[in-house]
Amino acid sequence: MKEFSEKQEYFLRENTTGKEDNGCRFSCEFCRDGMTFYFDVKDEDILSPFTQDNEDIWQADAVEVFLSPDGDLKNYKEIEVSPFGVRFYGDVYNADGRSVALTKKAPPYGADVFRTEGGYSVKITLGYDALEGFDRSKMKMNAFRLDKKESGEQLLYALNPTLCNSFHRPQFFIGEAKK
Repeated sequence: MKEFSEKQEYFLRENTTGKEDNGCRFSCEFCRDGMTFYFDVKDEDILSPFTQDNEDIWQADAVEVFLSPDGDLKNYKEIEVSPFGVRFYGDVYNADGRSVALTKKAPPYGADVFRTEGGYSVKITLGYDALEGFDRSKMKMNAFRLDKKESGEQLLYALNPTLCNSFHRPQFFIGEAKK
């Protein structure tokens, strides 16, 4: 997948194989002041012990967006939300597409989380003013879901699968091309 369309809904795919999966629906939209990301997750066993922003919530159930505001794939933002509304935000430097240097920062975005009959929904609202150098025509991103199981296994899903056990592969980021 090289690009995606605003407001179109996509199902995230199993990350290591790319296999279709209907466990998480994703969409996003851009407005005058910022962007909004939507996740609708099916999850029968929601697991997330975290209670404070910027804890390592990726170790349990969470949704994520990695976003390069200006298309520079060495520098991107890591935006995460747990099923209970705990947020994580960081600046990532990834010079070689594999080695991650992360600086945690106070999350500059809002997150609304709602329990649903079969899981949870997340709405992330991020203003352009929080993204230095944002250029919609150049921005690149990917969206993810982490699904922790009671067995300890963690399943990974992506808008554009990285085909490995890591989401930190910016070469798989995609650009928004059409409305």
